[in-house]
Amino acid sequence: MGFWNKVGKLVEFAIEKGPEVIETLQQEGAKKQASIQKERAAQLKNYERKVTQAANSSRMSNPEFAKKVQEERVKIEKAKVKIYTGNTESNSVKTNSNGEITFGGLTVSQWNSRWVNLGILSSLTLEDLSRYNKHIGLYKAEMNGKVAYVGKAIEYSNGGFRKRLRDYVRNSDSARTHRSGRKMNDNADYLRISILIVGDSAEDVETVIALETAMIMKLKPNWNVQNNRGK
Repeated sequence: MGFWNKVGKLVEFAIEKGPEVIETLQQEGAKKQASIQKERAAQLKNYERKVTQAANSSRMSNPEFAKKVQEERVKIEKAKVKIYTGNTESNSVKTNSNGEITFGGLTVSQWNSRWVNLGILSSLTLEDLSRYNKHIGLYKAEMNGKVAYVGKAIEYSNGGFRKRLRDYVRNSDSARTHRSGRKMNDNADYLRISILIVGDSAEDVETVIALETAMIMKLKPNWNVQNNRGK
């Protein structure tokens, strides 16, 4: 079996499985998310290494071979994006010159250095949060020095971070229909909240949603069980 036939199907598999991966990430806990992400990343990295080796070979003098290498590089970029977004193209999720995924122009590690600490959840007042009522992005809850939960605030025209975080402590169950929401409420006196401001418009929502998946994979918070599991 030739080189491309032997390993070329790997990227196509990753592209085809993108929606399945996203669905699984939404339905399973953080440990499962990290395991799936690690597996997919390893597959893509291995294939990307093979394509790079091909690009550095003497066979690149063959126009047809060089064309195939370029086509596979494009497939790799699309596969990377699809794992996070479910689509092969995205306005906000791209790959940089080093082959790293970027979200709104920044890598996950770069975003992870931008958290803003707000304080203990139960002590956050409307005044504390009002400055963020038009901002959207991610928030993380830490307890005993460990990240317990990562969530997103995407209602840029309806309160942003202020609404999302206040939902956990006000007299309403709007944010507590999921097990993680109930845990946030039950432990409000012990959870330290930090936010990651991504933007303040509809164009930023896609970035927030994809970044949430990536940040959950990176931080592995225990309470991230989504899509109504644990109701």
